[in-house]
Amino acid sequence: MKKIVTICAFALALLFSAQTLSAQNTLEINAEANTKTKELRKVIKFEQAKMHDVYEAYRNYAIAYKKISDKIELNAERLEKINNKFDEELKEILTDEQYEKYLATFRN
Repeated sequence: MKKIVTICAFALALLFSAQTLSAQNTLEINAEANTKTKELRKVIKFEQAKMHDVYEAYRNYAIAYKKISDKIELNAERLEKINNKFDEELKEILTDEQYEKYLATFRN
């Protein structure tokens, strides 16, 4: 009986630690997306209304990138798709001039 209680306690501890790791990853991704959005806004000077859309694009990009970052060499094709999707999202959000400036500044 003592072993069963110990195993249950250990399983609960693992469950709580896994949730903490997931929350930390989410916080890191959100912080990174926020930072990159602010950097892009300093360079491109887009409107406040577009800021949330750019943030969401960066956030989605970071989530997708995080999934393949362990084996980046094996996922070169998937990385290219993620980059292209991110660029397409920004192209929809930004004006043509802003998008060209983004490509020149951040995609060299």
